[in-house]
Amino acid sequence: MSTNEITQSTTAVEAANALAKMHATVTMNPLHLAKIPVQERGKIRFNEIIRVSEELVLSLGIDNVSHYSIAKAAKIPPSSVYQYFPSIAALFAVMAEKHYMDVFQKIPEIIEDINVRSWKDLAPVIVESAYDFYTQDKVSEILFLNVFLTAGVREYSVSRVTRLGLWYKNYFMLLYKKADIEGLEEKLTISLELTKSIFVRSINLHGEITLEYKKDAFVVVDQYLGEFFKHIQ
Repeated sequence: MSTNEITQSTTAVEAANALAKMHATVTMNPLHLAKIPVQERGKIRFNEIIRVSEELVLSLGIDNVSHYSIAKAAKIPPSSVYQYFPSIAALFAVMAEKHYMDVFQKIPEIIEDINVRSWKDLAPVIVESAYDFYTQDKVSEILFLNVFLTAGVREYSVSRVTRLGLWYKNYFMLLYKKADIEGLEEKLTISLELTKSIFVRSINLHGEITLEYKKDAFVVVDQYLGEFFKHIQ
């Protein structure tokens, strides 16, 4: 896959800055935190290192990406990679955030094309947006749907899905009273995790997310959220 097929709009520097603001970083191993450049020249190199790393994830496999393989592909000394990324975990943390931030752009695009009248119109968006996210971006599939999450991706996994659950809730708040949907964010977060688990199962069995498993995800999420909304008018 060429870099033309990697079409994220978020830059690596923007992703690193977003990570730096998270509370989870307080208790993390300092080696798992990227050193964010301030000067423009450093930002360009920082972004380029992540871009090259994405290409290596696709061509070599995630387990074979190292400071030295990145340096060789980017035609820079290994010390330049270490300068910004003290560990591979730090690099994958930024890469994962860079890709994950773009899911927040996919969701409004899907919602704009539907007539939203109740929760049943919004529930399928959870599955549809996840399906688009993973099937249209191979790097995201590799980073997030592996059975064993890579260090750097794993540390922020809970924070990422919780943020998305809270963000989804904003759409439901346009339809329902705040008091009626208290606690919905956790139900949405679980719905996201259920969808992910079904997709992982599909990949493990078939090497891809099949339409049959996508339909299964629709059914599971609809039934799960239906229990929450059945007493809400």
